[in-house]
Amino acid sequence: MDPTATSTIAAGSSNATPAAVAMPLLPTIPLIAHMGFPNTSKIEVFCGNNFKRWQECILSALDMYNVDFALTQAKPKEGTPDYASNIEIWKHANKVCGNTNLSTLSNDLFDVYYPYKEAKQIWESMNKKYTVEDVGQQRFVIGNYARWHMIEDEDIKMQIDKDIKTIDDLKPENIELPESFVAGMLIKKLPDSWSDYKQQLKHKRKMSLEDLIVHIIIEDRNIKQVEATRIKEVISKANLVQDKSNKHKRAPCTSVQEEGDMTILLSQMQIWFKQMTMTLLLWSFLK
Repeated sequence: MDPTATSTIAAGSSNATPAAVAMPLLPTIPLIAHMGFPNTSKIEVFCGNNFKRWQECILSALDMYNVDFALTQAKPKEGTPDYASNIEIWKHANKVCGNTNLSTLSNDLFDVYYPYKEAKQIWESMNKKYTVEDVGQQRFVIGNYARWHMIEDEDIKMQIDKDIKTIDDLKPENIELPESFVAGMLIKKLPDSWSDYKQQLKHKRKMSLEDLIVHIIIEDRNIKQVEATRIKEVISKANLVQDKSNKHKRAPCTSVQEEGDMTILLSQMQIWFKQMTMTLLLWSFLK
């Protein structure tokens, strides 16, 4: 090898800056420039909730356009190798990422992040803010799920639906609970009056969550039928006692017709009594 060439390579190596060595390979302009901007119409507008889900949707859209590197890589510095081509590639990727981020934000959040010049700045700021808030949200939804219990005076089927809803609230937070754990918690959350049933389930074979829900609904139906039968028996006995009591009572004269007849009879008796009195007096006088 030519000694001059060797010394030139060595000199070039010694003069290389750390930034130049660490600079990752970027896609070429022809590879990304012709693809335009991602379609964000199917990405839900971010209003401050479910950040992880929104973040995954953005990453997926940008990855298809091979520009997602602009979310994590800073603007190339002047003097680095291939600066001229790299800066053009970065500018395009930064524009696509920035517009994609902003176009999926609510109006209030758009006003907050629009002044940012780099997509990386938007991404890092949102990640720092909403990742912390997501942790708080996770604690909140987990607490809701753990605290919620069934009550006596509400339909069991409706309460099971509520329990499933609290489980669904965990999914946007990337919290997946094992089915066996959910089934065990459902048994534990049954009302206190179901204590015997809960004890029986401990000795049964393990059931899937779906089978357990069906089993609980059938048991609830049986409980309601037994209770309805018991109430009918109580009402029947009460009516029987009432009937016997009524038979021993003397029915009062409450008929208007009967009261009228009695009045007429008394009036006739008074007239007859007066006539008899006059007859006796006259007979006594004549005698």
